Amino acid sequence: MSHRSSSGKSPLPVTAPPSSSADLKRRHFLLALGAGGVSAASVAVAALPGATEAITTQAPAGAADAGYRETEHVRDYYRTARV
Repeated sequence: MSHRSSSGKSPLPVTAPPSSSADLKRRHFLLALGAGGVSAASVAVAALPGATEAITTQAPAGAADAGYRETEHVRDYYRTARV
């Protein structure tokens, strides 16, 4: 025998909320999936030719101690940002 509401439509099925252990398993799976993806991407990038050259290339002399420089672009920004 089927139960129907007064409108003639069948009521939505009632499902129990998922247990916390199922949520925990799902979270661990997604965490492992994400960590595995990051690991695979880093291995793939390291295997590219020239990747070590880019890592070991040093900045030109004097660039590290140059610090802040006010250029025309920066002056234009400050001029337009005044309140």
